Amino acid sequence: MRCAHIAGTNGKGSVAEYLSSILTAAEQRCGCYTSPHILSPEERIRIGKEPIGSEELSALLGEVKEKGLAVNGSLFAQYTAAALLWFERRGADIAVIETGLGGRLDPTNVIIPEVTVLTPVDFDHTELLGSTLAQIAAEKCGIIKPGVPVISARQKPEARKVITDECARKGSPLTVADGAEVISRSLNGQTFIFEGVEYRVASIGAAQPDNAALAVLAAKRLGAGEESIKNGLKGAKLECRTQYLPGSPDILLDGAHNPASVDMLKETLFEYFPDEDKTLLFACMRDKDHRAMIKSLDGLFSGVFVTRAQTQRGEAPEKLAESFGGGCVVEEDAAAAFEKAMRRAKERNGLLVVCGSFYLAGKVLKILRDKAI
Repeated sequence: MRCAHIAGTNGKGSVAEYLSSILTAAEQRCGCYTSPHILSPEERIRIGKEPIGSEELSALLGEVKEKGLAVNGSLFAQYTAAALLWFERRGADIAVIETGLGGRLDPTNVIIPEVTVLTPVDFDHTELLGSTLAQIAAEKCGIIKPGVPVISARQKPEARKVITDECARKGSPLTVADGAEVISRSLNGQTFIFEGVEYRVASIGAAQPDNAALAVLAAKRLGAGEESIKNGLKGAKLECRTQYLPGSPDILLDGAHNPASVDMLKETLFEYFPDEDKTLLFACMRDKDHRAMIKSLDGLFSGVFVTRAQTQRGEAPEKLAESFGGGCVVEEDAAAAFEKAMRRAKERNGLLVVCGSFYLAGKVLKILRDKAI
């Protein structure tokens, strides 16, 4: 089975969605393996738009465990083995595989891809990947295979040097995606020029044209034609990645969970919502740099609500409130916090921004979906 392998700090999931959408538009049976899930574990593993069934997933996880097929005992490794088995048994022509964390030691690093994609490298999971960009980039570069072409986003100098040196060492041709030029944007999406061709994506996120450009280069390496690329990008749906949901109030859902991704969210807010009254609902995990994220968000919102993203690993909302400097509404229960924040944003005819964690964004999306039923 042919594969594309994606690593990086931010944008991996978006690039995976764009690339799998393009390959599906090219009439390939394209498997896609991503994480974390937003609403259900089954969405991590799919062919085209069809996720694996819950019974199939349960049976495969049992088989993986019984036969010892995972590279280690982690649940992510078991999911990875199950995904690769399912893709093979369901006759996938190609699979887009997103790393879970890092790259060198990631359970997905058992494949030999036709193309490797590196999204922007920045600070996250520093306790596991290292405290410098060079160390983090070296871990991400662990997925580079000898002779396999590498497509990289524009990187900060320290990360760029590591990537360039590793590609040279392994004889892997390196292509850097120069920035996409946005020529029009609205709340319905963005049109951009990349390598002289016009493309469109439905997402409003500031990072999305560059993410899409990486997918364009990868898709061309995999043999996709221009029409499939355009249709695939246009049809890709990115949930909880600067996802704009018009309503009363309007809501912007974003899984931004490290300082770099919060900076991109901030850029999106400046571009699309400079004058709107904005209310923030924020939560994050304990292993995230919440102080840096909060510092970036400081002063943008007329009201802030903090909650717990996840019971076991979520940061205490009281601690988050301290970093905001007080004046926040503290609510332990995420659903209750969302209702309060939504009520305030509606009363002020403003925008509700939800960010800090995919866990929080997913909970909010589920609440909204359940209400719509």
